[in-house]
Amino acid sequence: MVRNDRWIKEMACKGMIEPFEEGLVREGVISFGVSSYGYDMRVADEFKIFTNINNTVVDPKNFDPKSFVEFKGEVCIIPPNSFALARSVEYFRIPRDVLVICIGKSTYARCGIIVNVTPLEPCYDKETEILTKEGWKRFEDLKDNEEVATLNKEGVLEYQRIEKMQKFRFKGDMIQLKGRNIDLLVTPAHLMYVKNRYKEHFEFIPAEKIYGKYNYELKRNCLWNASDIEYFDLPSIMLDSESLPPLRIKMDDWLRFFGLWLAEGSAYKTKKEYIVKISCFGKKKETVKEWLSRLPFHFIETDTGFSILNKQLAIYLMQFGKASQKFVPQFIKELSSRQIKIFLEAFMFGDGNIEKETFTTSSKRLADDLQELILKAGWASIIRRIPKESYNHDIYKIRISKTHITPKIYKNSFSKIPYDDYVYDVTVPNHTLYVRRNGKACWSSNCWEGYLTIEISNTTPLPAKIYANEGIAQLIFLKAEEECEVSYADRKGKYQAQQGIVLPKI
Repeated sequence: MVRNDRWIKEMACKGMIEPFEEGLVREGVISFGVSSYGYDMRVADEFKIFTNINNTVVDPKNFDPKSFVEFKGEVCIIPPNSFALARSVEYFRIPRDVLVICIGKSTYARCGIIVNVTPLEPCYDKETEILTKEGWKRFEDLKDNEEVATLNKEGVLEYQRIEKMQKFRFKGDMIQLKGRNIDLLVTPAHLMYVKNRYKEHFEFIPAEKIYGKYNYELKRNCLWNASDIEYFDLPSIMLDSESLPPLRIKMDDWLRFFGLWLAEGSAYKTKKEYIVKISCFGKKKETVKEWLSRLPFHFIETDTGFSILNKQLAIYLMQFGKASQKFVPQFIKELSSRQIKIFLEAFMFGDGNIEKETFTTSSKRLADDLQELILKAGWASIIRRIPKESYNHDIYKIRISKTHITPKIYKNSFSKIPYDDYVYDVTVPNHTLYVRRNGKACWSSNCWEGYLTIEISNTTPLPAKIYANEGIAQLIFLKAEEECEVSYADRKGKYQAQQGIVLPKI
């Protein structure tokens, strides 16, 4: 059934078309926007104009990129009997049960200018994890309304709600990028978030296009825009039938104490009292004593460290579990980068190798939390699991990287891995995700819907003008009674997910 303007507007509000023009703009321009039963999309100001200067045979299976001249401007001139490639201004996210037919604008068609449109998709293997607001999860464990970590144009981490989830069977060779700091296994058409070392900005390029190349690098860090919080309120408790009010502590002082305690402390109850302990030896004692003196608790120095007898403090700390169950409370993850660094430095001071900048813990949850905090501090990290054969339980080592945050991709970083299983992905507005595999995390792309590559043919013997940022073609939306069994994305359509102008390929 053909969908009308009301349906198009409703779906556009859910992200199907962006940017979206809810009226039909027509005054002095080639019209664009919503029509009665369709949407007139615009052409952007980026063009690839065909030229026969090299006398190359036009081979759809092996098209020579040198046959195009790149042009950027408000008006593109297509030579006689030639054509140009362009992209849409709008970004499209088409539902699985909707088919879209593209028809060139009559304004151009009546001048002998023919417009055609083609639509790609990326996906991750089942072992890949994604950072969410609730921590690290596998794609198969995500909920529909999950908020996941994305990267905006300014390089700032933003949590965005999932707009669409993808899962389908893939059989064939996956592309693996593996090195000291990276580990990704993706479908060949998956868009990598990479930067050419000769360019200033990161961009989306299919994995198959950079396979075997060495002049690209990935991104592992980000900015985190959160504000300082001045105070921490230790929750109230009942003591001898009386309620002790919340105890207010300067946040920076609390973070030093809590980071140290989480690394080297314990909290428990005996028959008579509640006890908080921090293990500490040697020269570290003077620093720890100075930190403790800033807190409103009486402490006792012992041969092995310090003890605090305080029910209110102990009850609060006891919720964070023993060694293998420890974790970081959510509010610390929402602090500013500066305050997160205070916590991490205190944790490192207690149970880390300062020279090698590594943490060690028996708690997987804590290791995951630390990796998230390291990212928000502006750094990167990897987690290495040491199996319990070497210890009584698994050990996790987290290594911070403050300098190697954009690892280079080398020729030997690539390999092709046979795969026959489900692959997964999600779609978010920023089109970037923070993912990891085997503890190695980096930024990558989400499942594309994307811009449309537009083919504009000039069938006339005269030069033809194409006007950027004005209407170029009408999209008609047909909604099926039920979803198809195998979609274009499921078939791994070769033009799914394009982020710019994509040349012919097989």
